[in-house]
Amino acid sequence: MPTPQKPYYFPEVLGIVVALLLLNLWYLSGLAIENKVIPTHYDYVLKFVTIATGAFIGAFSAFALNAKTKHNDEQKIQKAAINKALFTILRQRNAIKNIVKEYNDLEHEYKIAFNLPAKQPPDYSKLYLDTNELSFLLETQDPNMLMELSIEQERFEQVLSTIKIRNEFYVNEVQPALHDKGLIGRIAPIQEYEALLGERVFKGALLGARNMVFHANKCDKSLAEIEPRLYKLAKAMFPNEKFVQSEKA
Repeated sequence: MPTPQKPYYFPEVLGIVVALLLLNLWYLSGLAIENKVIPTHYDYVLKFVTIATGAFIGAFSAFALNAKTKHNDEQKIQKAAINKALFTILRQRNAIKNIVKEYNDLEHEYKIAFNLPAKQPPDYSKLYLDTNELSFLLETQDPNMLMELSIEQERFEQVLSTIKIRNEFYVNEVQPALHDKGLIGRIAPIQEYEALLGERVFKGALLGARNMVFHANKCDKSLAEIEPRLYKLAKAMFPNEKFVQSEKA
């Protein structure tokens, strides 16, 4: 598992230690000169060393403080990116579950193929997992997570693509054929559908329905698996932070 992020207090500790050392050096050098333990002209050397050391340590402490600030800023960006990804996954799961439920309510692929209206789904263009924002996951102990999130986004887009293809075929081919053959608004055996619609329209409608159901179920399953994994990774990286999660997670 990734190493949990720990508080970074190095600049503060270094500043305190250096201040104490310089105070001790100044005190001891003054005491030594006063008691004539060392020649008086060494006072200038000691002052120079003290000032030079203080300047160097001050510059180094400033550098370390800037590094700490940058480190904290990077952590904030990473935590925000993970939370955004988790929230996006939750919204994708909700969208896919609604699609799967609609298919399950019809129970059979024939009903999905011929009775499911070609409804325009909501605009899901903003439900996008931006893997560029999550590139830091490559540096964790689960670097494959980034690739898997990319695959999840492709699966989600594939579901929307199969719905669009099916709807276009249904509106342009299936619905006009159903109307022409008098199959709208009445129940008929599947053999009659096949005989009246012809092989191309009949099989095309079934293939579109099967593709929609297959990709929706696959996406529903994989999203349910990757969400708790990403949440677990987030808590391993930032144990004291809060991240969004599903109620059943």
